[in-house]
Amino acid sequence: MGYLIIAITGRPGIGKSTIFNKVVDTLKRQGFTFYGFYCPEVREGGVRVGFRIVNIVNGDSGWLALSIDKALQLGYSLKGRRIGRYVVIEDEAVRVGVNALKMFVNDRSSILGIDEIGPMELSIPVLRTEILRSLAIANNALLVIHRNLNDNEVLSIFRRKNAKIYTVTEVNRASLPEILVNEMMKNL
Repeated sequence: MGYLIIAITGRPGIGKSTIFNKVVDTLKRQGFTFYGFYCPEVREGGVRVGFRIVNIVNGDSGWLALSIDKALQLGYSLKGRRIGRYVVIEDEAVRVGVNALKMFVNDRSSILGIDEIGPMELSIPVLRTEILRSLAIANNALLVIHRNLNDNEVLSIFRRKNAKIYTVTEVNRASLPEILVNEMMKNL
């Protein structure tokens, strides 16, 4: 059986999530179903205070990570893993992320969607294991990956499944959603 694994990467703020959301919305209107999660940033007063993790299927959400100040303000422990200036909220990330990835339906119109696979998501052992399992069994996937992704197990799955990796730039970001939709439509 063939696979269609498409990964989007690029520098922060270049539009990876915007492209991911446009492709997901367009393919959903074409009758395809997505399962997985996305991790939008949360800003207050123009300052990023953290990242949510949101189940694509049902909208269930929780905190993936919070700035140290925001974590203290909300009463979270600072004993979790730290990624840069953020503390990972492991319990919530596992609850939402693992449940989202277990919504797999073995169907050609079902697409794994993850925005993003990066240091925060992969720092949580239970979530990392579920991401690897999901990548291994997915026939079709649309992923956003951190620009410096160097996880050997993830990259091994990408090689085995001939993943196509697109780097978002100022030059291609306007046309990339349509390119990716067309690529997925002709191969699904």
